[in-house]
Amino acid sequence: MTVDGIDVSPASDTDVYQAVNPVDLPRIDRSSITSGASDGIYFEGDQPHRIFQRYGAAFVDDPDEVGLFADGIGPGIYYYPPVFTAVVHDALLVGYRTILTPERQFFTDEGYAEPEVFERQLARISNPDPFANEKTGLSPTGAKEAFHFDAGDRAHRHIEGSALVLCSDEPLSYGSFLFRIAPKVKTIRELGLTHLPCIVYAQQKPFMDLLNYSGLPAERIIFHEMDVVTRIDRAIVLCMRNPHAYLDPGSFEFFAELRASHGSPRTGRKVYVSRLGLNRRGGGATRTMLNEEELIARLEGMGFEIIEPETMSVQEQIMAFSSASMIVGPSGSGLFNVMFCHPGTKVIDIQSEHHWIYSYTGMYASLKLEYGIFIGRPDPEDTKPVHRRFTVNIEALLNRVSAFVGDANW
Repeated sequence: MTVDGIDVSPASDTDVYQAVNPVDLPRIDRSSITSGASDGIYFEGDQPHRIFQRYGAAFVDDPDEVGLFADGIGPGIYYYPPVFTAVVHDALLVGYRTILTPERQFFTDEGYAEPEVFERQLARISNPDPFANEKTGLSPTGAKEAFHFDAGDRAHRHIEGSALVLCSDEPLSYGSFLFRIAPKVKTIRELGLTHLPCIVYAQQKPFMDLLNYSGLPAERIIFHEMDVVTRIDRAIVLCMRNPHAYLDPGSFEFFAELRASHGSPRTGRKVYVSRLGLNRRGGGATRTMLNEEELIARLEGMGFEIIEPETMSVQEQIMAFSSASMIVGPSGSGLFNVMFCHPGTKVIDIQSEHHWIYSYTGMYASLKLEYGIFIGRPDPEDTKPVHRRFTVNIEALLNRVSAFVGDANW
């Protein structure tokens, strides 16, 4: 039985699949992507790894002696696999982004330059929690890198012909969409594949707008359904170019193009990226800054414009961040809009936990921003392992803002 083109008949088969790092798939040449002759992986360039160097933060302020980043944040190195495109006939797409092959292998859009990172991913999907497991239906067998796949009662659908797979991790997150998914469009354009249908989670309007701005028309988009098993006659899987949010040169160019087309020149605009409304509306929002209302009032007195990116259109967000000379805000998806900033823009990132600092600082350095880290104090009564409530030392932060501005003309 089908509903809206989706086969809703129950599926209860269980099979065993072997995990594979996609960079280890058989190599094909570029022509095979369009000719349909072979399955395998095509690499951009001939280097086995891409290595990027991050410069350090301009400062790390910890006025309340929380102890995060006690050694500062200096230079860092990011190891990436090559940019790749994989081709699989008769593929199954399950969960957030996992591809099951007829050869009983599975992989995602993420390649691994370091074996230990691959092992961490396998440990993650071994977790029965649906978020960690990425809704794959995979569970460990006990044998090395071997997993059961159980479709359960999920519906099935079939996509005929060739289709581009733009799916990735954390599909509901706007920040994730910016650094994981949107840059894939650059690869699509370079391969001359914009005429093909694209499977991607773009149910949220900002996601669809970004794809449209990037050159993928709405009529080519097939919404990814994470709770449906999608069979694709011929899947063309675009890799995640920036697994750790450090933007590679191609992604840097991609966002520069969007800024040039939909943004503005940099002005003296000073912007504070607020999470106040997001936290007040609830709905699972986290990282609540307990004294943010007071901070906002003080920053407004210093000439800052307060924005809530989740209430703005994509066009408005691009304009706000491209026109700014200084951005201040707590970490979160909204702050990922710094990808639309001009190089040299000053950013103060308010951090209250250590978990994702490698990604944030890599992003800032790859965008050629002048960035500093200001540390908030977590609420000791909040026992969550991540995204705890916190406060900031407002006087110390305002002093840092004044010092960081530096230029009396601002």
